Amino acid sequence: MAKAQKKVAAPTAEAVTPTPETGTTTTVEPVQLTIADLQLLARIVDLASRRGAFQAGELSQVGDAYNKLSGFLAYVESTQKKDEAATAEAPKA
Repeated sequence: MAKAQKKVAAPTAEAVTPTPETGTTTTVEPVQLTIADLQLLARIVDLASRRGAFQAGELSQVGDAYNKLSGFLAYVESTQKKDEAATAEAPKA
């Protein structure tokens, strides 16, 4: 018989864990997500949905998450364009 595997939660960014054997502490560095990472996630969701990776009952949740992610990426892109335009128009001293 196969034993059920337990899923272990990943440590949080603030986690400090003393080790009883050595008495030292370790810290975990926070994970950094970039806009490129989020764009990649959007492409992965799009590709997975085209290949039928999701069941019918899951599609609305996947679609909602994809729409939120796409909306956020569009907002970031428009903000970056506005910043670039403002920088280009600023008088050079």
